[in-house]
Amino acid sequence: MLTPANDLQNLNPRAPLPEGHALPLAGDGESLVDTTLANAPLPVPETSGGLGWGDPLARLLRDKARLGPVFRQGKRVMLLDARFNRLVLDDDGTQFAALGADRAAAARDAAGQAPAVQEAVLGAVFHAELARWRAGTVRVQPALAMMLARALVPAMTGLAAGSGAAERLAGALATLDDGGSLLRRAMPRGLPSSAMGARQAMARGLAQAGHTDPAMLETLQECHAVGLRLLCTLARHLAETPDWQDTLRAEVRSARAAGRTAPVPLELVEMATHEAWRLMPAPLLVERRLVAPLPLGEHCLEAGAVVAISPAATHVDAALWPEPARFDPLRFSKARLHDRPGGAWLAKALLAPAVAQGVELVARQAVAHVLDRFALAPAGEGGKVALRLVD
Repeated sequence: MLTPANDLQNLNPRAPLPEGHALPLAGDGESLVDTTLANAPLPVPETSGGLGWGDPLARLLRDKARLGPVFRQGKRVMLLDARFNRLVLDDDGTQFAALGADRAAAARDAAGQAPAVQEAVLGAVFHAELARWRAGTVRVQPALAMMLARALVPAMTGLAAGSGAAERLAGALATLDDGGSLLRRAMPRGLPSSAMGARQAMARGLAQAGHTDPAMLETLQECHAVGLRLLCTLARHLAETPDWQDTLRAEVRSARAAGRTAPVPLELVEMATHEAWRLMPAPLLVERRLVAPLPLGEHCLEAGAVVAISPAATHVDAALWPEPARFDPLRFSKARLHDRPGGAWLAKALLAPAVAQGVELVARQAVAHVLDRFALAPAGEGGKVALRLVD
């Protein structure tokens, strides 16, 4: 599968804990943390985003998921039990304060500054872009990155699709994703050569188009980054599961034949999208700072401690998701919805509402348009997928 839970390094899983790192619950007589990766300190990013599922941090978090409900390192505490996720996410500010990108996202959403995504524009651009695709082998990430950028820019800024201003913004936006180096080799000269240059080019382009609010740039970039990783994950898994391709394609075409359009919610497409989002959680780690002491059993986390929750650990917990590495959209069927404990799936809850909505719209429409036109099949290493036109 695409998401194997391989060990990051050969370490003794029963190495003793450093003194002071255990947080025992009252009455259980044992530490919540009974193992550690003593020689592998927990790398904590400064912000809550920007990492892909295959990165070393993700693999380390998956390995640390075997540690137990709590892992503590100095002033940082990671809560690895799904029951703690809602404790953090549902807090009204009494216990936790947002950090970094979370604080900025909360501020702009509270101010009502987050831009909306126009569904009709997204659909029109996806249709036009895919009409230019041909059967053959493609490298999925750069191909989807440019298509997604060309759709998001007009859908969020109001610029005319295909205009010079929209194309320049789309080119800059596409270089910010994880496959930027691939795009720079494939695209004409003139694209920014660094993430900083791309952000500056985007800011200039948005200002020239009359968008000076920083919320536009941040939301546009987040929708593109998360949406791209989600679509790449889904495309690769669907390429390996032709039965699911056929099932989703039948649903899309049935909706079209009934006179409905792609923006109408498609239950099976939504289930497959959520399952891909489980396999590719973004962000991988979200941190909050304790503003008041938090009791855990006999112990108490002190005010000022940084508490983290991670879908990279929760989403591969076999107690919550049997055979967690397997792509199974039926996990998100309505029949199973009530069997899943709260906090088991964190994808949308960790994103700003405007970003989560934008990513959902992008994924739903892109999957519908791609499968309506193409069948996907694996085509070797390097993220390549074979495209075959379907009737």
